Amino acid sequence: MAEQVFLVGYMGAGKTSAAKTLSQRSGHRMIDLDDELERREGRSISDLFKQKGEAEFRSKESALLQDIAGRAEFPIVSCGGGIMANPQNVQAMKANGFIVWIDTPFEIIVERLRTNPGERPLLAAMGDPFEEGQLRTHYELRCELYAGSDQRIDDLTEKVVAALSDRLNRAA
Repeated sequence: MAEQVFLVGYMGAGKTSAAKTLSQRSGHRMIDLDDELERREGRSISDLFKQKGEAEFRSKESALLQDIAGRAEFPIVSCGGGIMANPQNVQAMKANGFIVWIDTPFEIIVERLRTNPGERPLLAAMGDPFEEGQLRTHYELRCELYAGSDQRIDDLTEKVVAALSDRLNRAA
């Protein structure tokens, strides 16, 4: 069984960008769980949240992860920000690879979210413009979950890309 890299981190941390960079540089295929869930559901994450609620979204997200975990055709997986809130998700990721936490500083996340809020349902629930204190509390709670990752990185430097690529190549 091939080992997968599961990229986790807070919204705006750069998980999808990191997955794309790692994919391009390593030659390994990547999948973004949010993009795949939107494709399978035929609607945006934002619409899924609005129409079905967060609990239904999390259930569908977990089912998708269970489907993707262990599949050799997806060695690089960009996960949603709340994926580690479910212990079964963490167990599936650890059983099929390793979890890399992209630990982007809060100040950078705030800057990114202010510049490009996108369609982020949890952010939208914090008001427009979002309340920074509420965001910080949520960020800190999520960081406690991410601390259970196998590896923590601040940035996807060339050295980190090379190390992750090497690990993927050894596992293939």
